[in-house]
Amino acid sequence: METIRLLVRNLVFLVMLAAFLEMLLPLQGTRRFVQVIIGLFVLLAVLGPIVTLFKQQPPLHFALPATAGGGAALSQILDQGQDLQQVTAAQEQAAYVQRLEDQIEVMCRLVPGVKSAKAEVVLTPASPQQSLGTVQKVAVSLQTGEQQVARPVEPVRIGQGAPAVSTPAVDQQGIAVHVQETVSSLFGLQKEQVTVNFVNQR
Repeated sequence: METIRLLVRNLVFLVMLAAFLEMLLPLQGTRRFVQVIIGLFVLLAVLGPIVTLFKQQPPLHFALPATAGGGAALSQILDQGQDLQQVTAAQEQAAYVQRLEDQIEVMCRLVPGVKSAKAEVVLTPASPQQSLGTVQKVAVSLQTGEQQVARPVEPVRIGQGAPAVSTPAVDQQGIAVHVQETVSSLFGLQKEQVTVNFVNQR
């Protein structure tokens, strides 16, 4: 702030001096000479504080401390960053596995004869190319039975007994093959990598 004040004061003084000299010198050639001299003084007055400013030391120093304590603190920060990265990667992998299992369970419940399904996905270890890993093995537990679907009310006939309702036999082998083919084609796996188990109804 003091530098700006001095600069303004010097410029005002030089302008007043130039006007005073022009009034004292009646010759046109002499006036041009005085204007050149005053212009040089104005240029020096402006450049002086700028040069002084560049010669000053910077007020802030951002150099890192070269002590042993500073190195230990930096190493501790890097270790905490790596731990946080590992925790984040594990959470992302768990969420990825959960999404895959939900998709497989929904797909299995669409197969005729499947009442409920529970999937378990095993991933390969993560690599630099695959940050979350690839699907290595899928285990599916199925529960067979008719799904609870609302049926339209059949007309009641008087004088006749209720017709016998026959429950079709569930082909577990066909269901297992269907599920294996669908899951293996979806994830690019071999059929041997997809295991299907049937659980008893409760």
